[in-house]
Amino acid sequence: MAATFEIYRGGRWQAAAMLTPTDEDAGLDAACQFEYLLNYAADYAGPDTARLAGLSCRFPADFQQYRLDHWPPFVLDLLPSGYGRQQWLEQLELQDGPAADWPLLRRGTAYPPGNIRVAEAVAAKNPATPVPTAAGDVVPMNQHPGFARAEVLARGEAFAEYAFQHGIYAAGASDVQGVAPKLLLTCDRGGAWHAEGRLADDDVASHWLVKRPRGERADDRKVLRNEAAYMQVADQLGLRVHAKLEWEEDNLFVPRFDREVRDGEVLRYGMESLYSAAGVAEYGARVSHEVLCDTIETYCTDPAIELLEYIKRDVVNVILGNKDNHGRNTALIRKEPGGVALAPLFDFAPMYLDPEGIARVCRWSDELETAGDPEWARVLEHFPDHADEFRDALRDFGKRLEPLADIMRGCGVDDDVIEQRNHTMQKHVVQLLAL
Repeated sequence: MAATFEIYRGGRWQAAAMLTPTDEDAGLDAACQFEYLLNYAADYAGPDTARLAGLSCRFPADFQQYRLDHWPPFVLDLLPSGYGRQQWLEQLELQDGPAADWPLLRRGTAYPPGNIRVAEAVAAKNPATPVPTAAGDVVPMNQHPGFARAEVLARGEAFAEYAFQHGIYAAGASDVQGVAPKLLLTCDRGGAWHAEGRLADDDVASHWLVKRPRGERADDRKVLRNEAAYMQVADQLGLRVHAKLEWEEDNLFVPRFDREVRDGEVLRYGMESLYSAAGVAEYGARVSHEVLCDTIETYCTDPAIELLEYIKRDVVNVILGNKDNHGRNTALIRKEPGGVALAPLFDFAPMYLDPEGIARVCRWSDELETAGDPEWARVLEHFPDHADEFRDALRDFGKRLEPLADIMRGCGVDDDVIEQRNHTMQKHVVQLLAL
């Protein structure tokens, strides 16, 4: 049995590649065969299109038949994980473990982020599945009128059943426990909210990721509420940000950057985590910043610009206490004709507040970072080809950070968060100004 990957290119979904594991019960660690379909490879295997048309930067479109010791790393970006995985396990009546990976791939990947999906998961969707409306009626999924924003906020019984039946929980792994529920939703031109994939493209007005706190504790809500403010801070600092986040009644509405509605057409952009591009084929991995920077250098169209953006993001991660900074919370985005670049910043929040307590996940090597505290002058030694350019840029960035407390206050960051981060803020600004 195989899984067939489809990719959205040229305004349509196209069958692109197949994955065939040697042991379906062995899960992600099973040896497998991966290959592009001949017709697809014939269309896109040229030097100008292979990387942008591939399912992964590591697997450009070609005629090779890959025999791998484990599933391709990009598959981990597609699989339901965290809260979404638990919902799918319940729906499919599966016990968690490696044997669940294969049925989850073939059933739970109809609408993952990016421009890839699994054909078998799409085919398994029954458009006539009965689901409740907010008014209390039961209608087929493909006739559902959608929900008002207030009904999405309330997460009432009808909406919860609708979400469960359609499986709209987002993929995305985290290195912390109790991953927050994340829903992929679309808003139609009349303002009603629907499951991702339910609407025809010409009926879609916008695409959203909607997040709720990981738990019921006050700090869980505090983290998510300040994520909206943190993104405004990042924007003020000149980091690459997509759009303003909307916090309302314990729900965070995140406009999606892997979708764009333009002239009635939905554009879907390739999106791949840095872990996947680096070849990391396991959850919970610990990978150094150096490895991820080498990945950026290998695959990005303009590496110098992207590396500097990456370093600036880490400066701000350290200063603002975003501990959950692993390589699945940073992604590459592929657009034509723009090439490969870092995706806009996402999952940027004061994770030091997390009630379960987490250490800084992704670090520089011990020579460059001590106890979660980088030395930026030493970090620059890893980039000898760009050292002078980066040094000047980071010194200027330090000047931009000097009024950070005021910027945070103006963006709505909680006062106690500003106070708690003040010492770290001052320490690293001094470092940057001294470069």
